Amino acid sequence: MDVLVLALTVSVLPVLAFVADRVASMNLSERHHFHHDTYSISMVVLGTIGAVMAFMGVLGLLTGWLCHLGVFAADPRVPLAFFTAFQLTLLVMRQAVGRYQVMTYDDRLLVRPAFGPTQELAYDDISRMQLREPWWGGSVRDLFVETRDGGSAKVWGLIDVDQILVRIDHFDLLEA
Repeated sequence: MDVLVLALTVSVLPVLAFVADRVASMNLSERHHFHHDTYSISMVVLGTIGAVMAFMGVLGLLTGWLCHLGVFAADPRVPLAFFTAFQLTLLVMRQAVGRYQVMTYDDRLLVRPAFGPTQELAYDDISRMQLREPWWGGSVRDLFVETRDGGSAKVWGLIDVDQILVRIDHFDLLEA
């Protein structure tokens, strides 16, 4: 019975990610509105996470089946539990990355991080901006924005940082 539950879980989790992608209201990485612009992570990135989940699900089912046949000495629950945990981790990551959003208005910037409350930064209060390479050494650069009152936000390089910089229009505060 445990093996069946794990096999069903490994099979259903990628479907949940696929449904979440289809239900998401943001079909584009950027949305331009009358009074503000909204930037979010590309659906290609979120779809890739779903594809990895599906691949790992198939791999988990195959490995569990081979363990059941006796090809591998392990109990089938071991690989199925591993792949279930892997998929659950990816599902949480997918939801967190999908939550991230930056909204630019005429006078302020709103950053909704993957975890935590939305941060609001007025353009006139910005004291420092810096472009930095991510800790993993990727080719895109993140934008760090600090305000006079101690507020700060990080704009991920996965979205259009250059467009956001143009909207903020404080290049005199930008440090390389």
